[in-house]
Amino acid sequence: MGRNKVIQVACPPELYSKVQDYKDTKSLTSDAEALRELALFALRLLEHSDNDDGLSTRELLESILKYTVKGFYQDSMVYYQTFDEDRLSGDLSLHRSHRQLNQDKAGVKIESILAGEDKEG
Repeated sequence: MGRNKVIQVACPPELYSKVQDYKDTKSLTSDAEALRELALFALRLLEHSDNDDGLSTRELLESILKYTVKGFYQDSMVYYQTFDEDRLSGDLSLHRSHRQLNQDKAGVKIESILAGEDKEG
């Protein structure tokens, strides 16, 4: 059985600090373990980034975000309709305006999140 290959890499202080932060966050025992995890992660990203036929990871996540936020606002609308029947007594114009209002709110929320203004969701 052969030994594993060793790669020695000099790191500028900023990179070393980031590796240390990652190691601490993941409760890893060594710098080597942290660098192995980071290298494997980066290589997996690179292997899948050449797939021009599919969506990019960002496009996929943005699409998921869009439908999740819209679903949230749609749930809010259903809640409103279900528990406030007196205000919706047969008047579909109120229902339509509420639906559009919730869709517009979802759009604003999506743009806010994508712009980095609302990281907590």
